Amino acid sequence: MAEAFPDQRWILRRRMRNAFIDEVSALAPDAVLAHVLYAREYDTLDKAQAFLQPEGPLADPTTLAGVPTAVARLREALQRQEEIVVYGDFDADGVCATTLLVAALRQAGAQHVSPFVPDRFTDGYGLTRGALDSLRSQHPGATLVITVDCGIRSPDEVAYARSVGIEMIITDHHALATDGAGEPELPAAVAVINPKRLDSRYPFRDLAGVGVAYRLVYALYAELGRDGLSADDYLDLVALGTVADVVPLLGENRLLVRWGLQRMRSHPRPGLRALLDVSGVAPAKVRSSDCGFRLGPRINAAGRLESAVLAYDLLLSDSLEAAQPLAIQLDSINQERQTLLSEQIAAAQQQLGDVDGRKILIVESEALHEGIVGLVASRLVEQYHRPALVIKRGPETSRGSARSIDGFHITEALDACSALFERHGGHARAAGFTLPNANLDAMRAALSSYAEAHIDAEMLSPRHTVDAIIPLDLVTDQTPAALARLGPFGEGNPQPALATLGLELKIIRPIGREGQHLRLQVSDGNRVLTAVAFRQGQLAARLRVGDRVDLVYRPDINEWQGNTDLQLVVQAIRPSRSD
Repeated sequence: MAEAFPDQRWILRRRMRNAFIDEVSALAPDAVLAHVLYAREYDTLDKAQAFLQPEGPLADPTTLAGVPTAVARLREALQRQEEIVVYGDFDADGVCATTLLVAALRQAGAQHVSPFVPDRFTDGYGLTRGALDSLRSQHPGATLVITVDCGIRSPDEVAYARSVGIEMIITDHHALATDGAGEPELPAAVAVINPKRLDSRYPFRDLAGVGVAYRLVYALYAELGRDGLSADDYLDLVALGTVADVVPLLGENRLLVRWGLQRMRSHPRPGLRALLDVSGVAPAKVRSSDCGFRLGPRINAAGRLESAVLAYDLLLSDSLEAAQPLAIQLDSINQERQTLLSEQIAAAQQQLGDVDGRKILIVESEALHEGIVGLVASRLVEQYHRPALVIKRGPETSRGSARSIDGFHITEALDACSALFERHGGHARAAGFTLPNANLDAMRAALSSYAEAHIDAEMLSPRHTVDAIIPLDLVTDQTPAALARLGPFGEGNPQPALATLGLELKIIRPIGREGQHLRLQVSDGNRVLTAVAFRQGQLAARLRVGDRVDLVYRPDINEWQGNTDLQLVVQAIRPSRSD
């Protein structure tokens, strides 16, 4: 059996100090929770308590560079009743931030504030001159434009806006551009708010775009000092956008998502209530994983296949009756997106063929759908464990998305050949770009060379980080609820990953419409538990009843037709090394 399995790296975070279980027993009576706390270096009672029971307040938003200037300009705009436009982005983070800022400004008294969400297919990614022209034609009286989740790498576009009489406030969270000397280069806007600014005194640098917008509104409301104005009314939007944008759920992001989920459970706005209904999620039980895998994809689907304005209209709906048909429409679009994605992943795999020897994967085709190239890239990274670029080739220019692996900063890779792009930007793990077709071959060569120099063989082996190696009898029906106290889960704070060694396979059964998943029954000799391995159905042909395996998993409670059962959700399987 061992020869049939690909190389995997299982990495134990930290060896347990057994006395710690007793030290935190009053706070964490479940031993598995104590194991995970220790593994993640919450290894004293004080540290464990601070993580399990986090409290505010957040940092002073006026220490975020650009906020005081932006607040002063917004107060002026409110006093003069200027026409304000909020320029968003078409992903879930951008749509949530646009909804938040438009609603908050209206609540503050703005009578002429409108959204502008660019069209992925006609306007392109980020702040563009063409989109600004469209904005001006739709809102000829606009004097102030506020970007959310975009604009930090658009100095030319900001200068163009100024030349036609529009002042701009930039709010963004993406990596800053640098000049030829490697110094940060900021657009010459009225104010530029980005927690990654080196001159910012704000202590937390990983806010999502919607988090930056929330902090600006918080500072504005504090300055206005009016009764009835509360930025916390928008925490549900902050939670959704933060989780969907896959920023680290640590520090302030973890607090914001916790608070936002609490609000979503108790007072879901009509649009989110309707979206929860079509997603099959009970509002009282909504979790961060629901934001990431159920709500976020439906919000994103609008901008991927049609117009993100549909998602904005849903989130700003003032009644459930108005929101329900929009939620149904988004659900339908998301189903279409899922079908298209499966087809295009298969086409990308066929184009790639044998990937051995390649450290970066680049797929390019006129047949690719521009709205899902990022999703295709993500699936290729998941399958091949290599950085991947997926490019929709146009008549003269091409647009694409890139996704990466741990240790390879994809935006820095694009920066290294920045002269080849018309525009590009993103994070360590994800980026978007536009370039002339004439530069495609040069880009392929430059990135392949860069990857050769910056990726070693070890980085290309799938890596599974394990919090604790435990015997199966430590996992009880109460363990999933105990581990949930570590949430909300997401980037930077993943679901706990446990390992148990030497389990015997009792049942092996492919499940799913095409057998793409795997259901197992495993035994340690004393008890038998069900395990489910999503997207690992291909392993059914490599496993035999009676084989002994090691599993990386998280315990979960499976609810089905009124019954609840403990099950293991499997992240990785390998032939047992415990014999």
